[in-house]
Amino acid sequence: MVESTRNVLPHGVDVSPSSIESPDTSSQPTVGAIRWDYTLFFATLHLVALLALLPWFFSWLGVVTFLVGVVLFGQLAIPIGYHRLLSHRSFKTPKWFERTLVTLAMCTAQETPAHWVAWHRMHHSHSDHYDDPHSPRRGFLWAHVRWLVHESRTRLATFSMYEKYARDIVADPYYRWIERLPSPAGLFFLAHAAIFAAISTAACVALIGNTQAAYQMSASLFVWGVVVRTVWVWHITWSVNSLSHIFGYRNYETRDDSRNNWLVTLLTAGEGWHNNHHADPASASVQHRWWEVDINYYVIRSFGVVGLATDIIKPRIQRKSRSRIDATMTADAACDVPQKPK
Repeated sequence: MVESTRNVLPHGVDVSPSSIESPDTSSQPTVGAIRWDYTLFFATLHLVALLALLPWFFSWLGVVTFLVGVVLFGQLAIPIGYHRLLSHRSFKTPKWFERTLVTLAMCTAQETPAHWVAWHRMHHSHSDHYDDPHSPRRGFLWAHVRWLVHESRTRLATFSMYEKYARDIVADPYYRWIERLPSPAGLFFLAHAAIFAAISTAACVALIGNTQAAYQMSASLFVWGVVVRTVWVWHITWSVNSLSHIFGYRNYETRDDSRNNWLVTLLTAGEGWHNNHHADPASASVQHRWWEVDINYYVIRSFGVVGLATDIIKPRIQRKSRSRIDATMTADAACDVPQKPK
């Protein structure tokens, strides 16, 4: 058992006897030292994003590029790809499409699929309790961002954590290859940023000419389409962990502090109906009342129409209703069986 699992784990994962024999102690939420590499990366992107406030970097095309990027990376890649597909397996897709969503998610610098899924599944297992990696019971800033920049995160890079929370992810050859790369999230982010910069600069020069205006437009597209978009997607994703566990209303008395937060819902196209999600995490939809619109679910349904999504799991209340209808139809059918003439 140990050897077979060892073979699918990413490079660098702790497989020491202590991590195998004592899985519970590896998940203790000690703060630890600050990870300065993460801290400097986050701080640098926030500072560069402030350039968007300068008139020289503003353009309406840049704003449009930002909005398109938010949909592509902040809606399709993270909420639908990393969250509802990989973490909860609430629907199925062709493998090529799943890996496309994961590749886009990697470009957001929100960590690798195995790490992201492990943290999220761990959060659901211990939501707002001692082993929750990002509960706001330890403070709003901890839930929003501080948990990302402390050494406490390294507790997940153990045999027991991958074995328990992400074994299905690291079993995939592509995701395993990602895990073995040095600083994979940084590499994917820098690669996609470089590709974007090269293409946008070439396009601007071709359309406008080799002028200052072309390079100014290219700079605007980069600042808005890459940097501001990345920082924005970070914060709307983090807000699910922080705001949606502090502010809002509850449809269900779950064992955690999850809330339905309309503002987070607007920013994330549905992820803010968080109490609904914690009450029924297996569902591809968090729309439990008619007015709790879940745009991400309709996107998944649209994938189903074109053959990109199957086995879409509906909310529990609909699953129960369907079961009752099926049971009633079965009973009615039994009553309608033709009788032999006497």
